Amino acid sequence: MAVIGTFGSFTAARLGIYAAQASMNVVGNNISNINTKGYTRQRTDLVSLHSAGSPRYATGYNTDIGYGVLVDSVSQLRDPFMDIRYRDQNSNVGAFEARVEGLKQLSHILDEVGDGDGEFGILEAQFNDLMQQLQNLSKNAGDDVMDTNVRSSAESIVKLFNSYSKALVAAHDTLTDNLKGDVKEVNSILKQIRDLNVEIREAGIHGEKALELRDTRNVLIDELSSYMKIDVRYTMEPVGDYNEVEKLIISIADTGTPPIELINGIYGTQISMPEKTLARNPLYDPTDIRGMKYLDRDGKPTDLEREADRNPDGTLKKNDDYDATAVEGHKYVVSYDADGNVEATTDDPEQALEVDNAVTGSTENRFWMQLEPLVSDRGRYMKDENGNDINEVVDLGDNTLYGSLQTMRELLTEEGEFASAEDLKFDPNANIKRGIPYYQHALDALAQQFAKTMNGANTDPLKDKDGNPVLDQDGNQVLGSVFLGYETEIGPDGNEYYRMSDDCDLVSVPAGSDAEKLVQKLADKTGLSVDEAKKLLVRTDLTNVQGLGADLQVEIKALQADHLKNRGHGVEKTGGGVLFSNKGDNDDPTGITAANISIAKKWSTGEVRILNTRVNDGLDHSTDSDNIRHMITLMETKIDYMPKDIVPDAESDTKYFNGTFQAMLSNFNHLLATDQRDSTIQYNSFSTKALSLDNDRSSVSGVDLNEEATNMMQYQKSYSAACQLLTTLDSMLDKLINGTIR
Repeated sequence: MAVIGTFGSFTAARLGIYAAQASMNVVGNNISNINTKGYTRQRTDLVSLHSAGSPRYATGYNTDIGYGVLVDSVSQLRDPFMDIRYRDQNSNVGAFEARVEGLKQLSHILDEVGDGDGEFGILEAQFNDLMQQLQNLSKNAGDDVMDTNVRSSAESIVKLFNSYSKALVAAHDTLTDNLKGDVKEVNSILKQIRDLNVEIREAGIHGEKALELRDTRNVLIDELSSYMKIDVRYTMEPVGDYNEVEKLIISIADTGTPPIELINGIYGTQISMPEKTLARNPLYDPTDIRGMKYLDRDGKPTDLEREADRNPDGTLKKNDDYDATAVEGHKYVVSYDADGNVEATTDDPEQALEVDNAVTGSTENRFWMQLEPLVSDRGRYMKDENGNDINEVVDLGDNTLYGSLQTMRELLTEEGEFASAEDLKFDPNANIKRGIPYYQHALDALAQQFAKTMNGANTDPLKDKDGNPVLDQDGNQVLGSVFLGYETEIGPDGNEYYRMSDDCDLVSVPAGSDAEKLVQKLADKTGLSVDEAKKLLVRTDLTNVQGLGADLQVEIKALQADHLKNRGHGVEKTGGGVLFSNKGDNDDPTGITAANISIAKKWSTGEVRILNTRVNDGLDHSTDSDNIRHMITLMETKIDYMPKDIVPDAESDTKYFNGTFQAMLSNFNHLLATDQRDSTIQYNSFSTKALSLDNDRSSVSGVDLNEEATNMMQYQKSYSAACQLLTTLDSMLDKLINGTIR
């Protein structure tokens, strides 16, 4: 405009004073919030006041001059790119921090070196003690005191197995509770961010920046980034015809296009982890045309009615290639076959199987998470472009998340080499991820092999005439007492049976006796003739023959024992028997785990002792100790460990370790130590990078006292200059008005 009006100069000076005052207030606010968490440094945005209009009495000598300065707004100094880099790094920190903490709990339980006596761990030392006690017994074969010492040493091993197993279960339960607590914390953060979005939106509609609310929201977003990897976007949302406000969108990173959204403006989700959830189909492929029932507006297959196109009469356009039996296209499992493979699938949640998900105490939990629909603070669903509610629950896959939530899930579920085929379909890397279940299985494998080996050495296995071990119908080696003078015979069912050799008399069965009735029962049960049933009665071990029934087996065993005792058809080798069982009140060696391994009842009561020898005449008075020495050798013998021995549905059918008992113990302790070391190194690396990025971010958005002091002096001078301008203008006008009159 033209030269400023006579009193317009006062306005320019006055606006300068106002701008300096406002800027000084911002400096004061910055300094007072220097220690406030998440505070972002603010600055005053000043603009020059200028009018584009022409003066009424303009001349060619006029020069355009502004009216002064205006405080346009107060803004924050923040670098969005630095925020993105920091939050990406923060998800790494969260992931490895959770892993280090989880592995630290395991190391407290399984740290054999740190908790041991001298250079050995507790269980390691106890294995050595057992070997020492066996060596002492080998020098004093048949000594009751020495046998008791062996049993006491073995009992200590059993208790250690039980204790370790119990501690692992407790660690699993603790981590489960921590995961549930973290899910609640994430949900609280998501709810707070959504509510802050509502307030910031309302402030934006009324022209306010709501900077403090944005700071609070940024702190929450930073916290959220440690639990999962997220993408944060800012867009503009129309409000009315001539206004728009900023909208915040947070989605889970790397989840495709469109991504899975956690926050969309005033709408937010919640994560759920129910105790029971639908059994998911590991072969589900949402892009497979065979499993899509409808066609969308682009002619592509879909399962969602709201996205499907319609015929002129309003009916949905059907997909001609739809195959309701296609496994790949159905999201949930209806049933499994006998081998554990998916048999039938469905897209209808009402027909799907339910499986354990986060049930307390269950060993089958998968800890799958779901994302509830986007809703506003008033409970209203977000709508699509057609105005339909988006109310579908989103299933989060095994690898959808990355951060502390995912790490805790993996610590609770991953089985490493024991992973099943289904696990590998959900996660191709499941067989190289080791969580608490892996160490539980490894400990079970050690306990099982130890019990199986020692039981086998102390129970004389049946052998055929060529010296090969005899197997039962399940392929297991037949153990038990051995009776002299037997030979093999193939029965009518094709199985191999045992009878007394030809130089021994057949069992005498008086007419009308209980023995005759038993022979008849056996004949009826097996389809053999009476004579063949008599021969079968002298089979050395019938306890492993399927289909006879428990009562019949008891009767047969009693008859065998009676005839052997009174008629001298054979001599029983005594002293040997099962040493370890699955419970202290029985002698059952099947299904042994680290949690249930026990001293067998008969060994604890003295009915069973360590078998001295396997080569004498079978009497228990021998002083030979070849079998005890054999046991010592077995303690130092390498054994194959197979995943399927512990987890029948494990995908791998190859050994994952070969070594002695102590080597196996050392192996999974070494794996744990290596994993913990590597995770700690990565955690420290990511923490250092995150700290560096946070410092870089703070150099932009943080309050610097030196800068604020400089600004304060600058604004003080500006204020003083504006006041001086006002005084000078007053003096000039006074001269002009009063001096002119005189």
